[in-house]
Amino acid sequence: MNSIITKVGASLAVAAALAGTAMAGDAPDWLGGELKKPLAETRIGITVLYPGSNAYQAKYAETAVEYSKQLGIQATVMDPQGDPAVQFDQIQDMASQNPDALVVWPTSQNALIPAIRGAARSGIPVVTSNSPIGEAGRRYIVGHTGPDDCAQAEQSAEMLADALGGSGKIVVVEGTPGYTVSILRKNCFLDKMADDYPGIEILASQTAEWNREKAQTVMETFLTQFGDQIDGVYAFDDGMGLGVISALQGAGKAPGEVKVVTCNQFGEGWDAMKAGWHSGSNKQSPIDDAILAIQTAVKIANGIDVPALQGIETPKVLPENVDAFERPSW
Repeated sequence: MNSIITKVGASLAVAAALAGTAMAGDAPDWLGGELKKPLAETRIGITVLYPGSNAYQAKYAETAVEYSKQLGIQATVMDPQGDPAVQFDQIQDMASQNPDALVVWPTSQNALIPAIRGAARSGIPVVTSNSPIGEAGRRYIVGHTGPDDCAQAEQSAEMLADALGGSGKIVVVEGTPGYTVSILRKNCFLDKMADDYPGIEILASQTAEWNREKAQTVMETFLTQFGDQIDGVYAFDDGMGLGVISALQGAGKAPGEVKVVTCNQFGEGWDAMKAGWHSGSNKQSPIDDAILAIQTAVKIANGIDVPALQGIETPKVLPENVDAFERPSW
């Protein structure tokens, strides 16, 4: 049931391209304290949401593997394929090997709490990454790292409302139901729209489970159902947004005829914005996301205090400022 992406050892040298890292026997500049033991003897377990589902998650997993190699730590990076039951078993399996810390990108808000509790009660510190665990499980984690999904959703509401001049009819393409990021990117968007933009009507909302092809199908259904009534679309991430754009292109729509806004811009989304198809997103780097989680785990493994919450920057990306941002590599 466990799908291992890779297991990296401590024999590889640190890449010179990554500033702030150090050889396995030295304390990195970012550590903020002394190493209790060499990095080469530090063991961390990492379980990532579903690297096969979209470019962001794939880049996060790739970065987790490569950055662990560069640090020289012993890191096992695992793929639960989006299945909470598989990830539950992965957490238990890794915890049974008594690592110095665990990094968990949760597949579910609540289903993993017993496994995380078990690890914590065994003395293994747990960091959640990208997606927060449910409230009942937060007493069992040392810290959380990742983007502020509520802030991103509010940004998306602002960008879509601005693109529509404050009025119009929209549809929503959601992520996987029950997943914390999906909940936040939905509720915070809806709240912002209801509170600040009463001229915008939501015609329908449906999940595409973070999948580009499913998003295209969902959007095709919306176009069949509502046709020219649709003025705008909010997709929970850029992978699904690209599926939406493909559906609009297939329906013969012109660039910008339907305003498309997302969270978390991908490289192809950057291209689509340059071409006039994309009206707004925000920068969210899976590289920053993964590195922050691993650095936090290494700090914890060395007894260094970390904040309960550490975020990554997610500035708005709009057609008028897109050239100020480097094209994402994912």
